[in-house]
This record gives sequence, structure tokens and C-alpha cells, in this order.
Amino acid sequence: LVPTPPNNTTTFLRGDATFAVPAGGVDPVFGRVVRTAGSLTTTSTTLVDVTGATVTFTTGAFPVRYSAAQSFQQSSSADVGFNVAIDGTLLHGTDGYVINAPTVNTRGASFSGQTAVLTASAHTIKLQFYVSAGTVTLLANTSINHMFAAEEIR
Repeated sequence: LVPTPPNNTTTFLRGDATFAVPAGGVDPVFGRVVRTAGSLTTTSTTLVDVTGATVTFTTGAFPVRYSAAQSFQQSSSADVGFNVAIDGTLLHGTDGYVINAPTVNTRGASFSGQTAVLTASAHTIKLQFYVSAGTVTLLANTSINHMFAAEEIR
């Protein structure tokens, strides 16, 4: 005898010849934000949220991988810092990923990381930034995009 399969793509045959949805769902969750217009500016010397660079999803009890890719310009010699916060907790210490920008110029900054196992619940993941002096502008236009993404690792 062969069991009759359900007509869906989320239920799978188990070793005991019954069909079931795997614990924690089937596919890992994923979120991505790509800004193609509307550069963002801050003069904040402490971390502030990058407008629109927020991913919210519900995970199982798994870690999350995140990445950011951006280009920026600063108005003076300054440090520019980036960080990621999950549910309000900073992942890269209080200073974050810091780029020393000794001259006014356009620079690229990309980084990625991975969390420890998160609780199985809804999580909000935010990209944040600051500048130690002057102004920093995250660029977003038709030729330079800003991207922030997060995905559950199963």
C-alpha cells in the first residue's frame, strides 16, 4: 500500500508512512530591503535607525544571518559607524562596525553577521548608523543602491 499524498507543497511523507508538516515550517523566512532612490542623511553621533532598513519576521528557534551593503559620503573627516539591532539589542557592541573616513569621499561599506539561536517568535531586525562629526549620507539612486537583508538559517 502507498499512502495518498495531500495536494500541497508543505506536507511531506514521514518515515512512518504518514504525511505531516515539518516542525517549524518548511522554508526559512527571509526579508530584504533595497533602496534605489532617496539618499538618507544623519548628523547623529549616536546610532539611529536607517529609515526603511527594517526586517520583521517570525522565526523558529534558529539563528539569523544578516547583511548590509551601502555607499556613503561624509562631509568632514569622521568615523562612520553601522550596527544591527535585533529586538533592540545591538549585535556589534556599542560602536558597531566603524569606518574611519579621514577625507571627504564616497566609500562603500558592506558587512554581514550571524546571531546565536533566536527564540521561536517575531523579531525586528534594524540597520543603524551614525557619524562622529559632520554629516553622513547613505546613497541611494539609480546607479547606487542600498541593501539590507536578513534570513533564518535552518
